[in-house]
Amino acid sequence: MFVIQLVQNMKKLLLTALFFLCCTVLNAEENVLLFKPYTAGIFEPRIGSVINLTDDNLRLDIGASFDLFRDSTSSNFIWGFGGDFFTYTRLRSENNFKFPVETSDYYFGVNSSTKFKIGEADFASRLRIAHISSHLVDGFSKDGIFIQEPFVYSREFFDISFAYLNNTDLLDYRVFLGAIYVFSTQPDNLNKFIPYFGLDINKKFTDFMELSCGMDLRSGENNMNNLSAQLGLNFKFFKDFGIFVGYYKYYGNSMHGMFYDEKDNYDGIGFQIIYF
Repeated sequence: MFVIQLVQNMKKLLLTALFFLCCTVLNAEENVLLFKPYTAGIFEPRIGSVINLTDDNLRLDIGASFDLFRDSTSSNFIWGFGGDFFTYTRLRSENNFKFPVETSDYYFGVNSSTKFKIGEADFASRLRIAHISSHLVDGFSKDGIFIQEPFVYSREFFDISFAYLNNTDLLDYRVFLGAIYVFSTQPDNLNKFIPYFGLDINKKFTDFMELSCGMDLRSGENNMNNLSAQLGLNFKFFKDFGIFVGYYKYYGNSMHGMFYDEKDNYDGIGFQIIYF
């Protein structure tokens, strides 16, 4: 039974990956960001999908971050300005390749990022001002009535983080810490201050393949600590465009605002369209 279920999940993943790969190849342009999104960060722009192996659902991520302006005051200091626009959506998995949409969260905002040196050490920083709203969708209903009563979920916040970068012959890694300050929120019982830290590691095997892993630990919206992690391989194609395939782990309060007071604990397999 487990083998059959695994094969079915792999079919779903393959078909979804092929769809997004075709769409992205047709529209791909080089987009090398000054500040790359954190690998396992919860609220980071992604294009991809995760099959939840613990519960019968699927996560779909659509969006990206773009640098709109970049300048340098010296060879040791570069700064830029850009935007983030993405959604992360939960779908229920049913027979015949049907995925009713249960809830969708919308993130949009602006960011300012830097790369700089202190002595011989490399650092980076990012400040984001953003908005998140969450909504129930018709897939979370029965006979035209929502299974749970919808409510207004909306928050505006500052998100600032700093990262130490180290590139060696053995591997590349990035250690980071940051904090989110929520200055406007509905409902009003969400945490206003959310610190976090994490680690990203990349190990290059060839010009076309590398190991990629990341971990992000932070306070949650309701005093529950959140852990998210992923591990897999990046495959590079052309113009710094590629695809990540790997394993995902999530533990903590749900990343979806409509279920912020519920706990999620799941393993998943998935993919992401990436830029190197």
